[in-house]
Amino acid sequence: MSVSIQSLTHAPAQLLRRAHQLATAIALEELAEFNLTPIQFGLLIVLNERPGIDAKTLCSTLSLDRASLTGVLDRMEASGLVTREMDPNDRRARVLALTPKGRDVFRQSSRKGVGTQLTILDPLSPKEQASFMKLLAKLVEAQTRRLSRPSSSGS
Repeated sequence: MSVSIQSLTHAPAQLLRRAHQLATAIALEELAEFNLTPIQFGLLIVLNERPGIDAKTLCSTLSLDRASLTGVLDRMEASGLVTREMDPNDRRARVLALTPKGRDVFRQSSRKGVGTQLTILDPLSPKEQASFMKLLAKLVEAQTRRLSRPSSSGS
């Protein structure tokens, strides 16, 4: 593979980065009326299904690092969407839940959140969408496994 502008613009990493930018822009547009980011919407989904989840499990579920999650939770707590309370089983941990306002925002924003996914994939035919999602999931799963393995370099 040669190194050129052409190879850069068609490189997998560049195309994935650009697709991520576009998907984020679409999601921000769709969720603007609720003042939610895509990560915040994802957090609403998880907390709606798993009230009382701890931060460590939430990080794992959303593939977020702890520092990023803390900032998101700070903003959502300040907006009155989530609560953080001491875990009765582990005083060092906090459990998370939606407030009544958070549940209401989740219900109202759900249709737009689903619409975001449809908008992102809209340029593809239904068959292409299915193939794309299957291949994208395969890529993410394989690279996650590869990067999760201990290094064999001995360093």
